[in-house]
Amino acid sequence: MAKLLMEDDLNRRLVALLQKDGRMSHAELAERLGVSRPTVIDRVKRLEADGVLGGYAARVSPAAVNKPTVAFVAVRYKDNNEAIEQRFIKALEEEPDILEAHTIAGEDALLLKVVADTPAGIAERLRRIRVLGLMVTTRTTMVLETHWEKAGPSPFPIEGQTKKVKK
Repeated sequence: MAKLLMEDDLNRRLVALLQKDGRMSHAELAERLGVSRPTVIDRVKRLEADGVLGGYAARVSPAAVNKPTVAFVAVRYKDNNEAIEQRFIKALEEEPDILEAHTIAGEDALLLKVVADTPAGIAERLRRIRVLGLMVTTRTTMVLETHWEKAGPSPFPIEGQTKKVKK
């Protein structure tokens, strides 16, 4: 259903505006889109209900809260046991400086985004998660500079990759 909603041009434009400024009022959205405020409210509610729009949060710069050091940590598990993995992931969720956790394909099983005040702070966070004893190894990649981060994928099709309609 979400895919069908995103095939609608008005919905794509609405999502694009919200990605740029999630605090934009319904009235301003309506004005920019050339539709009524009730139309915007209805569309936003449907996009939320269908999981296209999920949650609204302030994006805090790690450097602004004295955590300018960012690392991506690849984790390998000791055992291939789904129950243990789920417990581990749940425990990681309690760590405030682990911002993201992704199950991945390949030799590693999990990819984490971790922030800290210094590289030593990253090492301390790794020690804390190693205590859980559920992983074999970690491989850490330190971020030197972040050029940009997006709020999500573009709601518009990439030029040249649109569906071809059969005649």
